[in-house]
Amino acid sequence: MHRVAGPAEALGRPHVADALVALGVCADREDAFDRFLSPGRPGYVDRYAADLGEMLSLVTAAGGVSVVAHPWARMSRRVLTADTMGELAAAGLAGIEVDHPDHDIDTRRRLRAIAAGLELVVTGSSDHHGDGKGRAFELGSNTTAPEQFDRLIALARAASSVSGRDTPAAVLP
Repeated sequence: MHRVAGPAEALGRPHVADALVALGVCADREDAFDRFLSPGRPGYVDRYAADLGEMLSLVTAAGGVSVVAHPWARMSRRVLTADTMGELAAAGLAGIEVDHPDHDIDTRRRLRAIAAGLELVVTGSSDHHGDGKGRAFELGSNTTAPEQFDRLIALARAASSVSGRDTPAAVLP
């Protein structure tokens, strides 16, 4: 697996997909996910997920800020409803990744409205995971607006101060 994953700290389904491609079992990552690694397929293993409220508390206590990644990509909309995001905001959620390649214009509009109503930071991401992802998520696309980034940094400074930790210089503008 190291040949495929390189120095990755954690292995995931994309690494398994790359290994299947390298072995000639699948044509590309998309084929690997379609045939083996998606829910209902023989190689899919449901993953453990810790309680989000508990994780938000831990991140906050450690001096961090939490942003939920692409909440309405794929099938996540059923789980991360507007009400659920409100509960997460009450538990310490700082932002919502709105600008993401899997979010169409209407989804982005609706998520922006939820973020505004909950006073959450709006972030963006290219979700670039290397060239093997199968679909082009161009590195550097869907960036976070400067004023939203400034809000996120201000929240990080405040969280660091409360926790007694310093905000890493690498994060500060």
